[in-house]
Amino acid sequence: MKTRILKLFLALAALPLVGASFLKLASKLAGPYKARRKLINFSGKSYISPWADIHCPQLQVGQRVFIDDDVTIFAHQDSGKAIIGQESSIQRYTVLELIQGGAITIGRNTHIQARCNLTAALGGIHIGDNVQLAPNCALYSYQHGFSDPAIPISKQPITSKGDILIEDDAWLGVGVIVLDGVTIGRGAIIGAGAVVTESIPPMAIAVGSPARVVGRRPA
Repeated sequence: MKTRILKLFLALAALPLVGASFLKLASKLAGPYKARRKLINFSGKSYISPWADIHCPQLQVGQRVFIDDDVTIFAHQDSGKAIIGQESSIQRYTVLELIQGGAITIGRNTHIQARCNLTAALGGIHIGDNVQLAPNCALYSYQHGFSDPAIPISKQPITSKGDILIEDDAWLGVGVIVLDGVTIGRGAIIGAGAVVTESIPPMAIAVGSPARVVGRRPA
């Protein structure tokens, strides 16, 4: 009976004006947090929580994407696109922000856990397929300028060394920070709490602040 009601609510969620109310009812009935992923299976469509805060005119969402409660996706007027590939998920309290031409692309079957922060300014943030970001990761494709001591840092132009690229099948542990211009190679593992300031080769295992390669995964 519960499944039948959920499917009915999801069908009614497509209606104009009243659809948002039925989506909220379906969300509450499905259960808390990741229990709501079942709504994708029932509908065959993406689930964007009615409690997510999204202001991004150039947002593109693939099929069967899950966007949780309290996710923020905010694009400033001078920013680029945000693209989320099919079957990827973004968990609650994560923020995606696009500034000054910055763009964010997320591949297929990539999972971004709670309280991550991705800010793309000047450069882009490009995340591949089957990538895992543990909670509290932070990716910043820019830095504040500080060359003029007569001007407060907050008033100086931002700078960037280039895009951040996280290649397919990489895994970033809890609290990893990735800075502008960094590429993390395919299949690399970054240990919890690492600060990545230089590129990491494919299949490497890196830890520390700044992150250093300490091993390699088996070939």
